[in-house]
Amino acid sequence: MLTMTTGIVSPALPAIAITYQHVASSLIDQVSTVPSLTMALFVVLSTWIVKYLGTKKTVELGLTLVIVSTLLSLVAPNIWLLIGARALLGAGLGIYNSLAVSLITFSYHGQQRDKLLGWQNAFQGIGATIGSILVAGLIILNWRATFLIYAVAIIILIFYHRNVPDIKLTVAPSPESTPTTKHPINWRNLSKYGFLLFGLMTFYMIATVKIPTYLITNGIGSANTGSLLVGLMSVGTIIAGLLYGQLFNHLHSGVLVLAAALMLGAYWLYGFTSQIMLAAIGAFLIGASFGIFVPAIFGAASQAADISQSNFVSTFLLICSNLANFISPFIAAFLIMGHKQLTIIFMNGTLFLIGLLLVTIWISWRQKASAPAQNENI
Repeated sequence: MLTMTTGIVSPALPAIAITYQHVASSLIDQVSTVPSLTMALFVVLSTWIVKYLGTKKTVELGLTLVIVSTLLSLVAPNIWLLIGARALLGAGLGIYNSLAVSLITFSYHGQQRDKLLGWQNAFQGIGATIGSILVAGLIILNWRATFLIYAVAIIILIFYHRNVPDIKLTVAPSPESTPTTKHPINWRNLSKYGFLLFGLMTFYMIATVKIPTYLITNGIGSANTGSLLVGLMSVGTIIAGLLYGQLFNHLHSGVLVLAAALMLGAYWLYGFTSQIMLAAIGAFLIGASFGIFVPAIFGAASQAADISQSNFVSTFLLICSNLANFISPFIAAFLIMGHKQLTIIFMNGTLFLIGLLLVTIWISWRQKASAPAQNENI
């Protein structure tokens, strides 16, 4: 509910700028962006934090930091304390972000695991969607009120404390097991899935940022229309996430090919057409692609290491994801190649996505080919 909400208070930035009139606009923007920086940092540190505190205390510590951040944001007397509070938010989310996936991949297997990974991704979309709607309403009261959306962490903390045990991310040895049972990390497979996540996440972020401006420059919509289409992307993510378990049961490793194909189709619509209805379809397809490729990659990558390494695998993939978020503006600048029309980004993006689709087909084929051997080992 919280891991994709770091930047959704950005509509409050103009009001914050009025309150702090003598503060540079670049510093005001940090209110929205600094959580992503500290979140990425603490995703890396979370592996060691989990090692010393255990899973339950780590999650509770992260949620507590989110709550403290919320309180500080509501009363911050100056811009520096406000930015510090927002940095604390990112730290809290980053501490438990990898556990949101690894606790699933460690505790569940087979169809149950794939279904829950889809739900986990769907709830990310639900959190972002509900948060955006609440921000739109709360900002009418006061810009500080927008930070109340993070108060849901109190409810999450109470339910988590009461219902979730301290799950040990280690495998208890069975009578038949030997010290050599633990398998090393298959870096070749893990790197492939990291590359795939980085590529698809980059194009997802480019679309999220550029679609509103694309509509305006092509004369087919306004900024409000762009906001609606970004919301439609979240709807696509939610629906795809909830259906992911069924999709995986039918397609297995082919779900990755489907996700890449959906992203490619959406970029083709934006690159070679200019109608609002087709733009809406494209936005939905991008969100659906995100709702599929995230659980698919995390689920497949979990097989690249011993189950006790689940949190490390999740952390590695989250680093790839955050790196894609950071580098996506530079990739977008490369794709536009000096042109003024944003259509060029989607046209050139289509060419790159064709290559990414071919890579995805190859990875899916290799995964399918290795499945019988894995089953024999099991």
